[in-house]
Amino acid sequence: MNIFNFIKSLYFNFRYLPFKQAIYMPVWITTNFHVHGLKRGQLILHQPYRKSVFLGDCGSPGLQEFKGDLYFSKDSMMILHGFTVIAQGSVFRMDEGASIEIGKNFFCNKNCFFRSSNQIIFSDECLLGWNVQINTSDGHLILHNGNMKPSDLPIRVGKHVWITSNVIITKGVSIADGCIVAQGAVVVKSIQEANSLVGGIPAKIISNNIDWRI
Repeated sequence: MNIFNFIKSLYFNFRYLPFKQAIYMPVWITTNFHVHGLKRGQLILHQPYRKSVFLGDCGSPGLQEFKGDLYFSKDSMMILHGFTVIAQGSVFRMDEGASIEIGKNFFCNKNCFFRSSNQIIFSDECLLGWNVQINTSDGHLILHNGNMKPSDLPIRVGKHVWITSNVIITKGVSIADGCIVAQGAVVVKSIQEANSLVGGIPAKIISNNIDWRI
């Protein structure tokens, strides 16, 4: 079980945040969570109240525990709009000029992987299970009939979306408000109908008029 490290958290807040924010100690970090390259990028907190961001939370018990990381590249940006919990083992990577924007009341469980070479946006009240992978890039150039396909497109997740465990979301996908993405789904096309249950490989709408509660 990871315990939040006061000295590490104190250093992070006063090293990387404006003084007027740092005095509230909004960011708490465990010993097993690491932040890389923040001098080259930028972390923006829109509601920096006391204990509003937790990096390396214990998450769901029983899963193997790995170290977590935030990777910033040149001119990259992470924007947090409110209460945010990122569990241990999760990795957020922002390539050069890219961004990840997270709305209020965000919870990410263990061992997730996010890579933004463009833009990833989560609206308010999103909940993510363990082992979720979200990637705006193919990683390599792909040609179809000799024509190069776009290799990097933004991903947008609507308000009050529950992405359950072992889900993969690929480049260019948007997910409408209130949706649930079932375990093991691979989402390769946008889900435009709000309050839908989505599942399968590739993911399709299974049911409509769905709602969920924590």
